[in-house]
Amino acid sequence: MHFDRLEKVLLPYEKKLKSQERLRKFLGVKEVERPTYERYITGPVKRFDSHKNAFAVMMPDNPYGQAFKERYRQRTGVDHFSKPLPQSELEPEDRLAQALATASWRLCTDYKPLPQALTPPDGRFEVNDPAWMSRIIKKVGMFFGAEMIRIAQVDQRWVYQDREIAHRYAIVAVVPHQYPMNNTAPSFFSGLAVADTYSRLKFITTQLTDFIRQLGYDAMYRETLGWDPEMLMVPLAIDAGVGEFARTGRVMSPEFGVNMRLKAVTTDLPLQVDRPVSFQAHEFCMACENCALYCPANALTFGEPTGPPDSMFNNPGYIKWYVRADRCLFFWMKNRKKWITCGGRCIAVCPWNKPLNAFHNLVRFTAIHSPSAIKKVLAWADRLVYERKKSIVEK
Repeated sequence: MHFDRLEKVLLPYEKKLKSQERLRKFLGVKEVERPTYERYITGPVKRFDSHKNAFAVMMPDNPYGQAFKERYRQRTGVDHFSKPLPQSELEPEDRLAQALATASWRLCTDYKPLPQALTPPDGRFEVNDPAWMSRIIKKVGMFFGAEMIRIAQVDQRWVYQDREIAHRYAIVAVVPHQYPMNNTAPSFFSGLAVADTYSRLKFITTQLTDFIRQLGYDAMYRETLGWDPEMLMVPLAIDAGVGEFARTGRVMSPEFGVNMRLKAVTTDLPLQVDRPVSFQAHEFCMACENCALYCPANALTFGEPTGPPDSMFNNPGYIKWYVRADRCLFFWMKNRKKWITCGGRCIAVCPWNKPLNAFHNLVRFTAIHSPSAIKKVLAWADRLVYERKKSIVEK
């Protein structure tokens, strides 16, 4: 069976896929049999209750975390992290920035469409080649707006305990932040960068869901925002080969570093899964520590991975770099005249978040293949060249 016209209209995205594959080959990114997060697992991994997520705890009807919510109210004067100040209390530039961020968040938070009707069995598109269909899905996802699409099997450990997902496959969509915006963190503009990625991801995954259901296969976009999450995106994305686990608690990819957001579509459409990858992310994070050094909330740890902190927000069974989400939330309310969310200062200061050009790709190659001492020099050079500072301008 030939699909010449389909392949022709998707040709720009085939070229983009091949470009991504060539870059990974040049950098020396290795595909591996087992995801590299397994180095952090020390015991049985239980499915986590979504109600214990730090963001979900803040919801008024959540029975968990009453002591934390009361402490939060006492320290911040508000009962939720998402309550902005009135426009009249902001400086003119921040009024514009907050208005932009609020407008960008709306599609993500208010747009909750039901998926389109499922094509009945007599109209189902027969998939005889899952590898070919996977490539079509990747190109269609990039056509809808994703920068990268990867595919994994659904591991039930990464489905929240109080959710049920029966689909076999997960399609992971990647959208990077607008780096100049994110680089202002913490600010309303960095919050805008976050809102922009999540809203774009909502559209992308909704459209992918509808495309697959029109082919006759069940599919559903999966919510990942903290107050109503369905899946743990970090291990799922690592399974899909997006990248590896980083000190920030996020996924670090060879292309985008940690400067990206993720969302998934799950489906029973027959697909070929991608393999996990390895490119020395753990070793680079050990040598760098920028995110911990410049985190204004002191929410990230230095040194080797450790056991979980004394917090309900973490799942036992790991020795890894934990994020103190409670400290993040407290900092977000520290100066509501200048930011409503940190927007990811830990993201902004990561040396890996550089443009995809020949010079920075050569630096990436060096970072992957060099010993620890050179990795430390690269991190030091990043701090020097980009004039990294610990202080946060709050006026």
